[in-house]
Amino acid sequence: MVLLGLLVVIMVRFHYSLFKSVPMILTVGAVVLLGVVLGALYFSQRAADESDSAVNAGRLNIRVLRLLSSAQDAEIGQRGYLLTGDERYLEPFTKSSVSIPAEITALTPALRDIGIPQAAIDELRGMFTQKLAEMQKTIDLKTSGDAAGALALVKSDVGINLMDAIRDRIAAIQQNGATNAALHISALRASTTSLSTIIAVSAGLLVLLAGGAMRLTYNHTRQIEAAQDQLSLANETLEETVVARTQSLQRANNELQTYAYIVSHDLRAPLVNIMGFTEELDRASRVFRKYLERTHADPNDHDGKAAIEAVETDIPEALGFIRSSMKRMDNLINQILVMARAGNRELHRDRVRLGDIVAETLSTLRHRLDEGETTVEVVGVLPEVQSDRLAIQQIVSNLLDNAIKYVDPSRAGRITVRGRRHGLLATLEISDNGRGIAEGDQERIFELFRRSGRQDRPGDGVGLAHVRALARRLGGDVKVRSTLGEGTTFEVAIAADLARAKKEETA
Repeated sequence: MVLLGLLVVIMVRFHYSLFKSVPMILTVGAVVLLGVVLGALYFSQRAADESDSAVNAGRLNIRVLRLLSSAQDAEIGQRGYLLTGDERYLEPFTKSSVSIPAEITALTPALRDIGIPQAAIDELRGMFTQKLAEMQKTIDLKTSGDAAGALALVKSDVGINLMDAIRDRIAAIQQNGATNAALHISALRASTTSLSTIIAVSAGLLVLLAGGAMRLTYNHTRQIEAAQDQLSLANETLEETVVARTQSLQRANNELQTYAYIVSHDLRAPLVNIMGFTEELDRASRVFRKYLERTHADPNDHDGKAAIEAVETDIPEALGFIRSSMKRMDNLINQILVMARAGNRELHRDRVRLGDIVAETLSTLRHRLDEGETTVEVVGVLPEVQSDRLAIQQIVSNLLDNAIKYVDPSRAGRITVRGRRHGLLATLEISDNGRGIAEGDQERIFELFRRSGRQDRPGDGVGLAHVRALARRLGGDVKVRSTLGEGTTFEVAIAADLARAKKEETA
C-alpha cells in the first residue's frame, strides 16, 4: 500500500513528463506491476496463514470434544459392566484409559498456543485422571464381588461432579478456541480487503498509464499524417520512394491504432482479475518492443536504457511472478472444484473390470514408466464390480501417479497391483518400493493440502484427499501401510455392488 501511494504521488507530480516518453510509461508500468505482484503475494500469504489458523482452531475444538466423548464412552462401558457383569462392556473404558492421557499430552502445545494456561491444562488432566480412577475403582469392586460397594461409590456423586467439572472446563476451552478462530477470520477478512484495495488502486494506475499511452499514440498518429502530407508535395521523380515510405508509415499507424483499440477496449471491459491486466500489459509490451526496435532506441540514453531494461527484463520477470502465483491459485481452486463436483456428482452403476481400468491407466502413464525404468506387475485377475467407472478411474489414476512420482532414485522402481473380492467389498492394493511415508504422516496425507516428506515433486496435497472422498462415496475407504525408505501400499476397498450398498444404507 505504501509503494502504491508513493507511485500515485510521483505520477501526479511528474504527469507532464510522463506522457511525453514511451520509456517512462514502460518503466512506471513495470514498477506498478511489481508492486501489485508483491502486494498480492504478501496479502495472499497472510490470508492463507489466517485461514490455516482458523481451520486449526476448529480442529482443536473437535479434538477437545473427542476427549469428552471418550470419557462418556468409558462411563457408559463402566455402567454397562456394573449392571451386567459382562466384561465386553469394558472395552470402551479400556481404550479411553489409554487414549485420554495420550490425547491430552498431544493437545497440550495446541492448547497453549490459543492461550490456555499450563495450570488449566494440568487441572483438566487431573480431572480426567480422577474420573478414570473413580471408574476403575468401581470396576475393581464389582470384579471382586462387592457390587454393593461399587453401587454406593456410583451413588456418591463423585463421578457426576467430576464429569460436570470436566464439561465446564471443556466448554471454557471451546469458547477460547471459538474466540481465537473468530480473531483469525477477522484478520483473514482484513487481508482480503487489503488485497482487493491493491487490485483496485493498481487498476486505476494502469488506466492512467494506458491513457498516457493513448495520448502518445494520438500525437504520433498526427505526426505520421503530417509526414504523409509533406511527402505528397514531393518531386514526382521521388514518387515511388514516397509511396513506399507512406506505406511503411501507414503500417506503423495501423499498429498504433490497433494498440489504441486494444487499450480502449480493455478500459471498457470489466477488470475481473489480475490476469486480465497481465495479458493486456504483455500485449502492450510486445507493441512497445516493436516500436523500440523500429526507432532504434539508444541504450546509452537514460530513457532508452530504462525502456530496453523494462521491455527485456523487468516486465517479463514481473509477468512470470504473477502468472506463476495465479497459476498455483488457479490449480488449487480447480482441484477444490473437482472435489466439490465429485461430491455432488450422481454416481452411476456400471459393470467395471478393475483389470481394464488399471490397464487403461498404465497405458496413459507408459512414457513416465519407461522414462523412470519402473516395472508394473499385476498379480492374478483383478475383480469385477458394479460401481461408478469415472470415480474408479480417478482413484486408480491418482494412486498409480503417486507411485510413479515418488520412486526412490537409488533403485529401480517396482509397482505391484493386487485385487480380491471378499464379502460385499472389493479391494485393490497398489504397492511400490519408493520413498515410503513416515508413520506420523500416514493419516495426515489424506487431509486436504497436506503432503509428507521432501517437497521436491509437483503437487497440491489434494489427490489423496480426493481418493478417500471417492472411496467413501463408493461404499468403502482407503488405508495406507508404509515403511520409510522401503515403500508404500495403498489399499482401496469399495462396495462390490454400489446399488446394493446404497440400498442397505437407506434401509
